[in-house]
Formats: sequence, structure tokens, C-alpha cells
Amino acid sequence: MAVPFPSPPGRRLGPVCAALLVVVLAGCAEEQGAGTTAASSASPPAATAGSTAGSTAGSSPAETGSAAPETPRGSPVPSGNDVAPYDDTSTRDAAGSFGTVQRLDASLEAVVQGPRPGTTGERPVRAAPGTPVQVFTLTLTNTGGTPVDAVPWSFPVAVDGEEPAIPVFDDSLGVPMETFPTIAPGDSASLEVAFSAEHDADLAVRVFDSTTPDHYVEFTD
Repeated sequence: MAVPFPSPPGRRLGPVCAALLVVVLAGCAEEQGAGTTAASSASPPAATAGSTAGSTAGSSPAETGSAAPETPRGSPVPSGNDVAPYDDTSTRDAAGSFGTVQRLDASLEAVVQGPRPGTTGERPVRAAPGTPVQVFTLTLTNTGGTPVDAVPWSFPVAVDGEEPAIPVFDDSLGVPMETFPTIAPGDSASLEVAFSAEHDADLAVRVFDSTTPDHYVEFTD
């Protein structure tokens, strides 16, 4: 499906985060034979039981999210962007269909385009090569009168029912590890996100501010 806004470059991980990513990917390569994936997404700290703590992306334009620790074997919730409201402990502020605009707060509006089915390539992060995924485009628009640091909105999650889908990063799918930039008044920015799921899975995408993950806006078919 066509993206309604151009997708300006997001903020890629800095040198320190890149070094951490290399270490995590090395561990991932050793475990791929056993089906274990590396957890190295730019992510805020966990807010649900059983999830692994991550680091919230910085608030200045030069900062980005940091690599999350590896998911323990048998963990019921994937590490990474795991602050999402997976159950009814959080409040759904609004819900709309993919492709429709929903207001997030006084300054930001959001639209989620998708899903687009895909398959991971040879070097995905948090998934094995050849894993089926669903890809979405999240676009934010600043309708206010001052710039908005949109980093906290960079960690949408997807659920199938109430089960979380693992976020996946793969340059071959156009889904790099990036965060939103600071968005000027009247401007928009887009972020590609992907989740490990069968192509016929009925995913709902939840968009929220990672500093207040007890509220979210949901997009569905």
C-alpha cells in the first residue's frame, strides 16, 4: 500500500550502540541453529511481567535507542520494545483502521499503513533468515506550533489477540533500527516497522508514548 508521506531518514544507532549490536548479532549467529533469536532493538524499559528491561531512546536529536539484552530461553514475552499494553491493564484511548488518521496527543497525529507481507533476508535482527513478517509504515504529523521530539513514539507493538508479535529489523526489507526524529510544526516523519507473524495473521498495531505506556491508540483492519 502506498505511503501517504515521504519517509525521511530516521536516526540510526550511534557508534556505541552499533558496537553493542555487533556483539548481540554475534551471539545470534551462534544460536540460529537452535532457533534462538537475538534481542537487539532500540527500546524503552519493560513494563510488563516477564519482560526484559531495555533502555529508553534519548530525548535529544543526536540520541537514539540502545541495544536490548538477549531474550532468555522460555521467556513468555520477547525483550526489546516490551513496554506495550498487552492486556487490559492499559487504556485504549482510540481505535481506527489502517490508513486512517488518529490523534495521539495535542500535537501529534498518526496513521499506520499496512500490513505488507514479507520474508526476512540473510541478516535480520531478532528473527531467523526466512521468517515470515508483516511490515507497517507508521507516520506522525506535528499539528502543533512547536517542534516535537518524537523518539518516545518510535516503539509501536503488534498483537495477535493479546499475544505480542516480536519486532524484527532487516535492512533488506527496508526496516532498519531507527527512531523518529524531532518533527517541526506542520511536518511529518515515517518509520518502517516489522513484526514476526504469518502473512494471514490478524495483527493490531498499538502506538504509544514509551514514557507513559499505560495509554495507547490501536490500528486494525
